Amino acid sequence: MQDFDAVEFADRLAAMTDEEMFGLMEELEEASETIRPEDRDDSDVFAQIALVETAIEDRFPGQLMAPYKDWQQRRVGG
Repeated sequence: MQDFDAVEFADRLAAMTDEEMFGLMEELEEASETIRPEDRDDSDVFAQIALVETAIEDRFPGQLMAPYKDWQQRRVGG
């Protein structure tokens, strides 16, 4: 019953701008907060978060999630 295609999702991420990817990460993080712990194994959200994290780290080598955190701060503070 798994309809999540990790390869297709990764391809979509590669085509996204940084802004689009950061926005998606924010949406996924918000969605993850609404998932009950007992339902997490059946959710694709956490797999998607892991793929976005990897894509961000690939785009910004050695910076881990700093570019995303900076983007968040600019949006909140600016």
